[in-house]
Amino acid sequence: MDRPDRIHLRDHVVAADIGAFQSERGQTQRLRFNVTADLAAPVGGSGDQVDRILSYDVLTGAVAAGLADRRYDLLETLAERIAAEVLAHPAAARVEVSVEKLDRVPGALGVTIVRRAGEVAVADRAGSPGPVIVLRLDGARPDASNV
Repeated sequence: MDRPDRIHLRDHVVAADIGAFQSERGQTQRLRFNVTADLAAPVGGSGDQVDRILSYDVLTGAVAAGLADRRYDLLETLAERIAAEVLAHPAAARVEVSVEKLDRVPGALGVTIVRRAGEVAVADRAGSPGPVIVLRLDGARPDASNV
């Protein structure tokens, strides 16, 4: 089987407040992100058109979105959130996300996850369900008694 075309983000370092231990709370520490996305279709058919490919901005945006919506105790949870963001795009078929803490020990400690499209769902950014819209084909307005 041929290997799919891929795009990647490597050695992207961001400071964030993350960690389960009390000593980590309220302290920023450097995190290193490596994200590789397998593409659903080869780039050869893109015709050199940026709107026909998975943009690198999707990868950096997924990291930023993951860090923006909440504070995490676990790198694993943050990695899942990033994977879901990338896989929300139809041009992404599979993603590998690595997140490492650079300030806890000499060297780095972290996690790497691999997810495929359809394996994860994008969490609502506000942490709660969005509005529910009910459309009636008979023209009646929905209310509590007929929803």
